[in-house]
Amino acid sequence: MPCVTRRIDLNRRDFLRIAGLASAASLAPAWPSDATDYDPAACRLMEFDVSYRTALHRLPSDAKDVRVWIPLPVEDNAQRISHLAIDSPLPYAITREATHGSRMLHVGTTEHLKPFDVTVRYHVIRTRAGVQPASLDPADTGPFLTLTDHVRVTDEVEAFAAECVGDATDPYDIGRRVFDGIQAILFYDSTIPGCGTGDTAWIMRHRRGKCDDYHALFMAVLISRGVPVRWEQGFPLPFPTNGQVTAGQLEGDCTGSHCWTSFYAPSHGWVPVDVSEADKAGPSGQFFFGHVSPNRFQVSVGRSITLNPAQGADPLSTFAFAYAESDGIPLIYTANYENVINYTVTRVEMS
Repeated sequence: MPCVTRRIDLNRRDFLRIAGLASAASLAPAWPSDATDYDPAACRLMEFDVSYRTALHRLPSDAKDVRVWIPLPVEDNAQRISHLAIDSPLPYAITREATHGSRMLHVGTTEHLKPFDVTVRYHVIRTRAGVQPASLDPADTGPFLTLTDHVRVTDEVEAFAAECVGDATDPYDIGRRVFDGIQAILFYDSTIPGCGTGDTAWIMRHRRGKCDDYHALFMAVLISRGVPVRWEQGFPLPFPTNGQVTAGQLEGDCTGSHCWTSFYAPSHGWVPVDVSEADKAGPSGQFFFGHVSPNRFQVSVGRSITLNPAQGADPLSTFAFAYAESDGIPLIYTANYENVINYTVTRVEMS
């Protein structure tokens, strides 16, 4: 059975906008307000400096062991990192997450129990990403075929998968059908309570959410059909307007991050997909199947993250923001610590 048609979905979206029920649908500063005239393929490269500061400012009075983990940027075919500099009043170590190898900065102390700041600075060159030819050994697919407590295949997810995927068996074709199908049933809304957890049961119930929700559903459906998926976590930057972007500050909590995915198709390699950006960009959003624009940077890979050294609490759903603990108990964001992420764009190349 084919997926719900795009025309029906657009009518529903228009109704929600007119009714004022989707006032947050544009809460993504990455795109111009008039997305219908917007071409995400127009930018080839962005180069920028990032300052990522984590401030631990009110520690528990009985704290004996304080630790903070800060993600460090990923390097791959679309992203180059240079001039990495770390400013910390305490000794630190650069470690790697065991499953996907994402780097992180770890600072721990049992002696210095006063407020302190850690700042990481680096220079990013981010290019427009396309399909990356690759060969994935079947023995290495395990990390890319793993579901989590939130990214799960419920009866509702399976019904959606069966409707969308139909009789398709080629991974590339499956990815395309699910990309279209998710846009047909979900509506971008980053203010509805509960969004952003990437819980597929919640998503199928509410049919709206933000990037984490779109891509959790994409991940669950593809994995249910045996297609490897790589979760890519980072931050969005504004898209260049008339080739210009200067500087800004990103939100320091979960509202400021962004995620996208790549899936593996033997006939193509790793295929990048950004379903939520496609949904917001209107007709030009088809670009985001097989490409991602350079107005972003990536800091980690994967979901259900066990840090290194391991945190005392449960695995992190995703790892975009610094995480802090005291004596194995999570510290409270804003009450105990904050993240301040600033960027300055130094070069833009338009196609």
